[in-house]
Amino acid sequence: MFFLPNPDRKAPDDLILSASDIVAGSVCEFAAVRNLDVRLGRIPAPVLEEDAMGTLTAALGDKHEAKVLGLLRDEFGPSRVYEVPPPRTFDRAGLQARHRETIQALQEGYEVIYQGCFFDAGFHGRADFLILQEDGTYAVFDTKLARSAKAGALMQLAAYADQLRNAGIPVHTDGHLILGSDETTSHPLPESVPVFNAARDRLRAVLEAHRLASLPSSWGDPRWTTCLKCADCKAEMDAADDLMLVRRMNKSRRAKLMRAGIKTMSMFAAADLPDVGLKMDPLWAELQEQARLQTGTGDIDGTLNGVSYKVLDNPALIGLPQPSPGDIFFDFEGDPLWQDPVTGQWGIEYLFGLLEHIPDGHEFIVFTAHSLAEERQALIDFIDHVTERRATHPDLHIYHYAPYEVSALRKLAKRYGVMEAEVEELIEAGVMFDLYETVKGSVRISDRSFSIKKLEPLYMPAGRIGVTNAVDSMVQYSVYRDAVDKGQDRVAKDIFAAIKDYNHYDCISTWKLRDWLLNLTS
Repeated sequence: MFFLPNPDRKAPDDLILSASDIVAGSVCEFAAVRNLDVRLGRIPAPVLEEDAMGTLTAALGDKHEAKVLGLLRDEFGPSRVYEVPPPRTFDRAGLQARHRETIQALQEGYEVIYQGCFFDAGFHGRADFLILQEDGTYAVFDTKLARSAKAGALMQLAAYADQLRNAGIPVHTDGHLILGSDETTSHPLPESVPVFNAARDRLRAVLEAHRLASLPSSWGDPRWTTCLKCADCKAEMDAADDLMLVRRMNKSRRAKLMRAGIKTMSMFAAADLPDVGLKMDPLWAELQEQARLQTGTGDIDGTLNGVSYKVLDNPALIGLPQPSPGDIFFDFEGDPLWQDPVTGQWGIEYLFGLLEHIPDGHEFIVFTAHSLAEERQALIDFIDHVTERRATHPDLHIYHYAPYEVSALRKLAKRYGVMEAEVEELIEAGVMFDLYETVKGSVRISDRSFSIKKLEPLYMPAGRIGVTNAVDSMVQYSVYRDAVDKGQDRVAKDIFAAIKDYNHYDCISTWKLRDWLLNLTS
C-alpha cells in the first residue's frame, strides 16, 4: 500500500494496492485501515519485533522460487525466459515503464515471463511466472512454500489473470501454484477472479471512506471486519481488555457477550450473567471463572511467581500414574521447514530428548538425526532403548506435554515402515502419557495460555535463557545447518549444544510439572 501523486495536481494522491494488500484486507479490514492511518501520518508506525522465523521462511521461499526459475531456464532455454527487472524508480514513470516492458514481452511470445510487472491507477504487483501455453494463452504460475493451496494464493493468481485480461493478453482458464512439495496444483480462474474483484472493490471502498475521515481508526468500530489474530488486532485487544483475552473464548462467544453489552474481560468477570440474558450453562460459568482468574478477582488455591491457579473438581488429577524409577520425560525437536536434498521431502525430527532417573540423579539422553537415514535410525534406537528400560521397569511411563510426541512417533513409524507395532503398543497401553490433558482438566491459571512456558512459574521459578521456544529452536537449527554447510564446525557445535540445552530444559520442565501435579492431588 502506497500513494503516488495524481497527474491532476488538484486531485488527491492515488492509493496503490498490491495483491498481498487485497488478500490481507479480505482477512482483516481493521489491519488495513491501521496501515492506511500510518501512511497518512495519523498514527506512528508500529515498532516491529524481530521476526527471525519470518526471515527464514522468506529466504526459503526465495530459494524455492529460484529453483523453479532454474528449471524453466533449463526447459525453455535462457533466451526464452524474460526476466523483468524491478522498477528503476518507484514512481509513476518507473512503474509504467516496467508495465509496458512486461506487456511487450508477452506480445513478443516469450515462453516464460519472470516477475512480470503490472501497474494501473490503483494496483501494482509482480507475478512470479507467466508461461505460454500450447493454445497461445498465458497461464499464471505462483510459487508458494506451503504444502497445500490456500485461499489467499488463489486470489493472487486471480489478481494477475485480471491484469492480463485488462491488457488484452489471452489468459488460460486455470492458474497454477507450484508448492513447496514441488507439486503443481491447478485452479479454475473463473471461480477465483470474481472473488478477487469483490475483495478488491470492498477494500478500496473501505480505505477510500476512511481516508476522508479526520480521525484514526479505533478498536470496536463495526464498519470493519477484524481477524482477532494479526499483530494489529492483538495489540488493540490487549489495550482494550478485549473478551478474546479470556482463555477458550472464540468469535461466536465473544459476539454473544457483546450483544449483551459485555465488551471487556473485566466486565465479563464482574457480570451477573442471568441478568444480561445469557444462558447460565456450565460453559459460560467456566469462561467467567477463567475471566475472574485472569483479572485477579477469582477464587484461587495459590499464587507462585505471579501466576495464580485454581484446582478443579475433576478426575484428571486422580488419573496420574504413580511414579516409577523408570519414568521417562520426553520431548522432540523438529524442523518442518527442513528439506531432504535428494528426495525433496519436507520435515525432520532431529532430536529425541529423554530425561531419566538413574541411581545418582538424572541422565539426559539424546538421539539425533540430520538426514532421513539418521532419522529412521533414531526412531529405531529410541524404541529399542524404551523396550530395554521397560524390561527393567514395566510400570514406567513416558511423559510428554501436548500431543505432538505421539503424532510424530506415528508419522515416523509410518514414513519408514519400522517400529509401527511397537509405537502403537506404547500408545494403546497408555505408556505415553500427555500431561497437557491432565493440566487442561485439572487446573485453571491466570494466563490465557496453557503453554508449558506459562506454567513454569508454578514449579520452576528460574527463567529460560538462550533458545527459549520452539520457533527459536527451528531458526537456530537452520543456522546450525548453514554453519555445517560452510564448514564452520565450531560454530555448528555451539549452536547445536544450545538447542540440546533447550530440549533438556523442556524435559526437566515436564518432570517438574508431573511432580507439581502429583502434589496437587494431596
